[in-house]
Amino acid sequence: MPDRYKHIDVIGEKADNQYLLALAIAKRVRKLRAGAPPLVDAEDSRRTPIATAMEELAEKKIIYTDPGNQKK
Repeated sequence: MPDRYKHIDVIGEKADNQYLLALAIAKRVRKLRAGAPPLVDAEDSRRTPIATAMEELAEKKIIYTDPGNQKK
């Protein structure tokens, strides 16, 4: 995995629920494929939506939360 994605490994290790992390990435990929603008520099036109979504998450441009951990 390239160095620019090394932070995603750290986020994955610290995540309480890696399944929700994967779902958040998948949801963002669907939005990117539907035409949503990327939140990071798109310098490479061949970059895949999954790579863009992972970079957005690594740079904390998108945030996901666990609905089970919300305070009432």
